[in-house]
Amino acid sequence: MRGLLLSLLLITPLAQAENLLMLWTAGPPSGEWSAPWKLADIPKLKPSERTLVELDGQPLLRIKADAAAGGLLHPLNLPGDQPWQLSWQWRTEQRLDKARFATREGDDYAARVYVLLDYPLDSLSFVTRQKLRLARTFFDPDLPAATLSYVWDNREAPGTHARSAYTETVEMRVLRGPEAALGEWLTESRDLRADATAAFGSAPRKILGVVFAADSDNTGESATSYFAAPQLQLSNP
Repeated sequence: MRGLLLSLLLITPLAQAENLLMLWTAGPPSGEWSAPWKLADIPKLKPSERTLVELDGQPLLRIKADAAAGGLLHPLNLPGDQPWQLSWQWRTEQRLDKARFATREGDDYAARVYVLLDYPLDSLSFVTRQKLRLARTFFDPDLPAATLSYVWDNREAPGTHARSAYTETVEMRVLRGPEAALGEWLTESRDLRADATAAFGSAPRKILGVVFAADSDNTGESATSYFAAPQLQLSNP
C-alpha cells in the first residue's frame, strides 16, 4: 500500500491535467458517484456491491462480487486512432476457484477492466452485425461494436487471449494469472490502439468508455477487489 500512496503522490500537476479519467471523489456510502462515473449493471443479474473507501486519505474503488456482476463506468468519446495509454492499479483478495477462462459456465473474474470501442458496422461480419443490431434494439442502444476485456484470471497465464464465450465482439486478455500475489497492489499500463488493432484488425473509430468491474455470477463464488489511480492519457511521441 505504501507503494500505491507514493505513486499517487508523485503524479505531477501536468499529468493530472492530461488525465481524461476523473478520479472518483464521491460514492457510496457517502453519496452518489462523482460525475461522469456511473454504475454499469447487467440486466437480470444480481449487481456487485461498489463502494468508495479511503485509506490514508486516498479514494479507492472496492467491488464485492457475491454471486454477482457489475462495474463502474466512465463514458468517453475519444478518437480511437490516437495512442491512448490506459493505466490503473488493482488488487484482489480471493481467487475464484471454479472460474474457467472464456467459457460460459466459468466466465467469472475477480477483477476486470473493459474498454468499450466503436467500429463501423460494415467492418464486422454479417452475422455479428445482425446480432449487434438485434441486441441494440431489444437490450441497449448504446452497446459497443467491440470491447477489450482485461482480466485477472485464476488459471491462465498473463498473455493468454481469446474471444468471449458469449460474443466474438469481446476480446479477453489475461493480465494477471494464478501466480499473481493476493492482497497486494499491482500496476497495469496498456496501449489501447495497439491492443485493439491486434484484437480486431484495425484501430477503433472511437473509445466510448472504461469500466472497472468484478463478476462471480456463473460460479456463485465471492471475491473482493480494489482499484486505484485510473489514468487515460496520450502517450509521448
